[in-house]
Amino acid sequence: MTASIHFLVTSLFNKIGRGGLLLLMGLYLVTPLGVAAQDGFETEKQLNYFRIWGFVKYFHPASALGQVQADSLFLAYLPKVDSAANQKQANLVFRQLLRAVGVPQGEKVKAQKNEPKGAFLLKNLDEAWRTKNKFLSSENRKLLDQIFEHRFTGEKHYYTYVRNNPFGGTMPHEPEYAYKPEENLPYPLRMLALAKLKAFIDYLYPYKHLLDENWDAVVGQYIPLFAQCSSREQYERLLLAVNARLDDTQAYPFFRQLHYREKLFKNHFFPPFDYQLAQQKIIVTAIIDEALCKRSNIRRGDVIEALDSVAVGEWGQALNAVLSVSNESALWARVGEWGDNLLFRSEDPVMQVRLTRGEEQLTTTLRLMDPSASAKAKLIDSYFKKKLAPPAKKNKGLVYAAKGIAYFRIDDTFRMIKDETSEEDFRLMDSLFTRAAKGKGMIFDMRGEPDNSDFVYYYAFKKFGRPNHYFARYYQLNPHHLGTYRLLTQPEVYYPTEITPEDVVYPGKVVLLVNGATHSIGEWHTMSLQRLFPGSITLGQPSAGADGDVKKITLPGNYTVGVSGNGVYYPNNAVTQRLGVRVDEEVQPTVKGILQRRDELLEKAVELINGEGKNEVKE
Repeated sequence: MTASIHFLVTSLFNKIGRGGLLLLMGLYLVTPLGVAAQDGFETEKQLNYFRIWGFVKYFHPASALGQVQADSLFLAYLPKVDSAANQKQANLVFRQLLRAVGVPQGEKVKAQKNEPKGAFLLKNLDEAWRTKNKFLSSENRKLLDQIFEHRFTGEKHYYTYVRNNPFGGTMPHEPEYAYKPEENLPYPLRMLALAKLKAFIDYLYPYKHLLDENWDAVVGQYIPLFAQCSSREQYERLLLAVNARLDDTQAYPFFRQLHYREKLFKNHFFPPFDYQLAQQKIIVTAIIDEALCKRSNIRRGDVIEALDSVAVGEWGQALNAVLSVSNESALWARVGEWGDNLLFRSEDPVMQVRLTRGEEQLTTTLRLMDPSASAKAKLIDSYFKKKLAPPAKKNKGLVYAAKGIAYFRIDDTFRMIKDETSEEDFRLMDSLFTRAAKGKGMIFDMRGEPDNSDFVYYYAFKKFGRPNHYFARYYQLNPHHLGTYRLLTQPEVYYPTEITPEDVVYPGKVVLLVNGATHSIGEWHTMSLQRLFPGSITLGQPSAGADGDVKKITLPGNYTVGVSGNGVYYPNNAVTQRLGVRVDEEVQPTVKGILQRRDELLEKAVELINGEGKNEVKE
């Protein structure tokens, strides 16, 4: 085992344990074991090249104005960097690059005023690499400092400005470098991909300081692996592994783009039943293929505890090493998606499962479905069409969880408006909230994707809001110094300034339901509701811990990596990234509850509202 691979294996062992590691290496082989070790000088040389190039890309005015193409610059100097045999020769190449782009003309950039106090998020700043780095010559450090002093500070940066979306979107002017799926990308483009991702995280990701591992150390581990990658499948495997190190649920969907996804995850065959997860177990909730389930001795209500002798919980922890999630709650809210099929891994259509059926424990051979077979595809299509079909008659009015308790689902609010004129919609929602406010309680179920952001931002605020509804601190990328973020104080970021809120004080109890599916804009709306109803109780599990509009970058091979692109904090500066929104009482769904088809969080909310005592106001 090479030194590079030994380092990665050790770090993974510490993260997921022996069983999870063995499973992970058997399934994914995150690091190709055939690569040769790259000595420390080669890695340090490339890492410093990545740093210098990324710095020039994002700070030099010529690059920021599109006068110098960053990719061309990288590809032009990479062979020279590769040829450098020692530190002195590497510094000569770096000096050639810095002199070629030149020191920008004009006055030095003046420092920004920290107004209001705490206006800037500086936690990612780490400039020692260019000011105190002993690998770089004093001349190169001076050139870098001169570029920084004359850096670009405009809003419309060639590589960061997204027209019509100042908060997020796909970063512009990043070529796809599309190749056929069976073709490996050439060495220069593989190195460019890693350098692009490094610079993207260095300067456009506000939560780099919250990563489990030092980002420079991560990139250093993968430099020799990207350099010696011998196939497109290995390239995708490496991209997947680096993406997982971002520890951000916004980056989770990356794996769906991979051409070799089935080979990497070994998940061509699907279970012949639908299921839910609870307590790190798989509960069979419906039968899709009756014949296969009968042959497999699988029934609705069975609780699967192990797949091919590996506990479901251990398998989930192994997935945590190759899928990007902010926290464990976000992981378990996603790995049970039937269509992604991340849990049922098998190279052939059979696997052994250990399950519990009532008081009985048994082991059986599970026969899996091949969705490429037309007959099986029809069964799958028929089942999910029926499952996902909208109700024949949509209720336009209030839904009650119990007598006197109005129930609002964040993914089912659009049905309550006519979507004709804003005035009419405001009247409709005002009347519904007025009726709801006559009851003893309201439940806002945030466990899903909001179907209409106006529901909280406009309608709930108009009824229950108060002036100066600053429920969060939102930090946007600071163009004056990329890598830092500035607090947005414009009220329209937090509430609609064209509306005069009614400031209705609701005397009943309010409960907010959250879990790992509460994600991004859903987390933002939850924070707003917590402010609208200061006596509310938030129940459930940690939310996805990935707030802030998504920023994306395109990497060579036409892959897109997305991250939480702006910083979101509570007014007291409590972080939401990785941790999720504030939860007052944790409630976990149970196997028993799912078997009985109960929504235990909703039941707990009703119980709290019907119980005695008043909610305490939270600061």
